[in-house]
Amino acid sequence: MRNLSLIALGFFLCFPPQSFGSDAFFTTLDDQSFSVKPPAVLNFWATWCAPCIKELPDLEELGQKLGNDATVYLINFGENSEKIKAFMKKKSELFGENTIIIKDATMSALQAFGLKGVPTTILINYDGNITEKIQGLKKWGSDEVVSNIKEQILK
Repeated sequence: MRNLSLIALGFFLCFPPQSFGSDAFFTTLDDQSFSVKPPAVLNFWATWCAPCIKELPDLEELGQKLGNDATVYLINFGENSEKIKAFMKKKSELFGENTIIIKDATMSALQAFGLKGVPTTILINYDGNITEKIQGLKKWGSDEVVSNIKEQILK
C-alpha cells in the first residue's frame, strides 16, 4: 500500500493540475482576439465531425442549465470563419443563445493541451485549473452530467 501511495505522490508531482491561460489561442468569427473566462466548459469541435455535430444541442442545453454560473464555449478548430458561418447558417437549429462560438484556427490550443482529436471537452474551474479532459461524445444536458460539471468547476 505504501508503494502505491508513493507512486501516486510521484505522479502528482510530475503532472500537477494543468492551468489554463485564458488570453491565448482563440478568436471570434470576426478574427478578433478572445479571452475565455473561467469557470468554463470548452468544447472543441469541427464542421466535418459527426459526433461533434450530434452533441451540439446537448451542449446548448448544458449552457442553459449552467446559466450565469459558467460559460460553454464551442471552439471550432482549424477551419476558417466563412466555413464556420456557412455551417451555422445551414444548421442553425444546432446553435442557440446559451453557448459562445469561437475558433482556434491555428490549432494552438489543441497542441498546447495535448488533445488527440474532436470532440474533446475541457472543464475549467474558477481558479483557471483544468479539472477534466473528456474525449468523445457525451449527453451534456443530462442532470447527472450537469451536476458532475457543477461540482467540478463551481466549487
